[in-house]
Amino acid sequence: MFAITGALGQTGSALCEALHAANQKIRLLVRRDDAEAAAWRSRGAEVVVVDLTNTALLAEALHGADGAYLLNPPAYMHSDLFVHAQIVHKSLIDAANLAKVPHIVALSSVGAHQPKGTGNILTTWDYEQQLRQLNARLTILRAANFMENWAWSLAPALEKGVLPSLFLPIKKAIPMVSVADIGDAVAECLMQPPANNQIIELHGPDDYSPVDAAHALSELLGKTVVAVEAPESIWPDVFRGKGFPPVTVQAFCDMFHGFNDETIVFEGNQPTVRGRTDLKTALDTLLKRPHGKH
Repeated sequence: MFAITGALGQTGSALCEALHAANQKIRLLVRRDDAEAAAWRSRGAEVVVVDLTNTALLAEALHGADGAYLLNPPAYMHSDLFVHAQIVHKSLIDAANLAKVPHIVALSSVGAHQPKGTGNILTTWDYEQQLRQLNARLTILRAANFMENWAWSLAPALEKGVLPSLFLPIKKAIPMVSVADIGDAVAECLMQPPANNQIIELHGPDDYSPVDAAHALSELLGKTVVAVEAPESIWPDVFRGKGFPPVTVQAFCDMFHGFNDETIVFEGNQPTVRGRTDLKTALDTLLKRPHGKH
């Protein structure tokens, strides 16, 4: 049986589907018992409601697992996402040690080896540092930028044919990966645990630029979509407009600076895995989601 934190989120859902398709027993660790959780229960999964900061209850939820997927869902609305992340990371690791889970797959990020200059990716740097206290076999999966993050820019593309981008310049390609491929990669790691600790750098089948994303959307929508550069002067207002607190606003600005000045890149000396889902396919899936699910 495999335990999955963030089981109803993007990567957790993809992992649940991959493991279910492989006829594996799964235990979903969720924040609330809602309709999605009930649907998984009807499919034969265990569902446990647990707060990731409650170490004792989290350890109980992990007990008996052959392996676990541990990630820290980003707390963008918290007054200090970095402090919150440190607390959650410690709880995840302490609980896994208490439960004696033999193998952990931890979701990390491109750029997580850098101790500064990466904005909110610094939360995954902290995670990797704290994972040194883990007693289990460890797989760290450093994922490229999610293709699905383009969901944040779909509205202007649909309404005005404009795809605003904070990745600059807009013709520069960067590593991107679909959450579907993250789910598949984690499932493979859980079902075939490594002999030794490992770090895997997960890319998509190719690197993509904002111009590539606009071109793919043009083909999918049957109309012209143009990528446009969002000037740095408006970045803080973009994130304030989403209701984020000041620490999160600055973290996002710093992250995009990090991508643009190439502080945020893969370390390059770890095994590389490439997914199969191309950007057009990932965007097509986004467009087919029910309204409001972007």
